[in-house]
Amino acid sequence: MPELAKENSKAGLEAFIGYWYATYSYAIETGDLAAWQKITDTTIPVAVAHEKSVNLNHIDGRWMAGGRLTTPVIEVAWDDSPSTTFSARVQVIQEAIQYFDAGGAKGQEDSAATNTADAVFAKYLSNAWKVTDYGTIVG
Repeated sequence: MPELAKENSKAGLEAFIGYWYATYSYAIETGDLAAWQKITDTTIPVAVAHEKSVNLNHIDGRWMAGGRLTTPVIEVAWDDSPSTTFSARVQVIQEAIQYFDAGGAKGQEDSAATNTADAVFAKYLSNAWKVTDYGTIVG
C-alpha cells in the first residue's frame, strides 16, 4: 500500500481507492483475496458476490488469463466533516478474460473487456481506510 493511501485526506483516499482496485485485480488474477478482504467490508452483498466469483474461477485448478483492472479516473467527493463516509466515482477498465480448466482446456466463454463507472464508498476507521460499499453506476 502506498504511504499516501494511509492518509485521512482527499489525496489519501484517491490513492487508497487505486490501491483497493489493485488488490481486487490481484485477486482476480491469482485467486488470493487476502489483501482485498483486509480493506473491504466483506459482509455487503456485492463483496460476497465478488468473493464467490473469484473463488469459483480458481477452484479445482481453474485459472484465468487477463482481467487486469486499471482506474484512470478517480473523482472523490470530499468534505472535512469527521466520521463521514466519502464517495468517489471511478472509471474502471478491465481487460478481456479467458477462462481455463486445470488441464489448460478452455473453460467458460471468454469475457470481453469493459469500461465502466463505479461508485465507491469508504470510511476512515482506526487510522485506515475501508471500503464500505461499491457498485457499478447505471443510467
